[in-house]
Amino acid sequence: MMSLMILIILIACNFIMAFVSSLAAKPHNYVIIENTFPADKIDDPKVIHFAKKYRERQFQLAFILSFLDLGLLIPMKDSSFMLLFFLLLYATIGANYLTTIRYIRKGHQLIIDNDWQLTTQPIQIDTKLVLEKNRKLVSPWWFSVSLVLILLLNALVYQQGMRDMGLMLLGINVLVWGSLFFTWRAIGRLPVRALTNDQQINQQYNDLTKFYWSSLSVFMSGLISLIVYIPLLTMTMNAKFFSFMMILELIMILLLCGASLWWLISLRQKQDRLLTSTTTFRYSGDDYYWRYGLYYNPDDRRLMVPDRIGMNLSVNLGKIGGKILVALVAVILVVAMVIAVVPLYILDYHPDPLSYEVKDEAVVLDGPFIKEQKIPFAQIEEVELVNHLPFRGIRTNGFATENYATGHYRLDGKPAILFVDHDSKPILKIVTKDRNYFYTNKKPVETKKLYQKIHQSGN
Repeated sequence: MMSLMILIILIACNFIMAFVSSLAAKPHNYVIIENTFPADKIDDPKVIHFAKKYRERQFQLAFILSFLDLGLLIPMKDSSFMLLFFLLLYATIGANYLTTIRYIRKGHQLIIDNDWQLTTQPIQIDTKLVLEKNRKLVSPWWFSVSLVLILLLNALVYQQGMRDMGLMLLGINVLVWGSLFFTWRAIGRLPVRALTNDQQINQQYNDLTKFYWSSLSVFMSGLISLIVYIPLLTMTMNAKFFSFMMILELIMILLLCGASLWWLISLRQKQDRLLTSTTTFRYSGDDYYWRYGLYYNPDDRRLMVPDRIGMNLSVNLGKIGGKILVALVAVILVVAMVIAVVPLYILDYHPDPLSYEVKDEAVVLDGPFIKEQKIPFAQIEEVELVNHLPFRGIRTNGFATENYATGHYRLDGKPAILFVDHDSKPILKIVTKDRNYFYTNKKPVETKKLYQKIHQSGN
């Protein structure tokens, strides 16, 4: 089931990426795939054919990659599955980027072959626009709503006895909230530029950008908090309501993605209608700085710049901060793969990955990337062999795959630490006052042997 869900997510990523990338083929500020065309050439058959081919290639690529993704349905060990997942994900990102680069060059060559080069015009300073650039920026006080929501939800988590989890989630949510507030500040600090000779259109264009982007930051700061907290708030609910809340969780995730995309596309359409209402568009030579789909201009003091699709912020690779951010993303992608694959590789191929030891009137449980757990016999209230884990549960730190469940969980409202291989039965359940422990050895006979030792120690 999990492999099917991951496959669906990966295929969805292919087509979402294809759709978002294909937006670059639709003129925005007279830019098509990072190349600025003359206003009277936007509807030229050659340009239309060029844009159409790019869109077709993006979706053809999505279909090819989705076909390759079906390899995830082949039965394999968890470590091999996760490695293949990451390789396919990175292949999607890489293939999409290389396709974009190829068509950026094709577009540039199309402009040269037809002698459509635009003359770079001097930057025009509109003093009134500069002074009133943030008049439609959403007030920062709206962020207080999401901050209060975070504190209230965290208080509910504390009431359910999940203090450690509540503290961790509070830190994560405050970090996300801070990142979105930083994004709001970056939007407010974006310098403005007179794109046309019409002062009114320039002001309206800027007002739209500032309002739409800043309001999206506020919206996301609240909805992300709900998405993060809802699974924890369902831990004490009955099974039927639990299932309902999980469906609600999925709907909210889809709402976040869909509403954000719809909001940004609406902004783009309104901006385009403004620019097409005038013939005085001013070209500032930006194509030179967007030759590889990324902005590189050491002379531009901005770290964050609007992308050319009109739906996001990009970094200026000409600044040291921009280089650090891009390098950090690459490091995160590699580290994520290592963190996911290495423990699973140990679980799959080590002869005794989930080990135990009885010493000093205590049992010690150990596993890959899990802190060793020493459980004194005197603290054990109950020990039993079960065939299934509790139905209602959530992972707070660790791994959860079709074959393994390791790390810190919360099962039936009580903290639990799992060292479980789902292919090995029975499961040893150790109950203490503070938390429960679930353990299986790869050899069921060893699990039963540990049960006997603990059972005998309590007599």
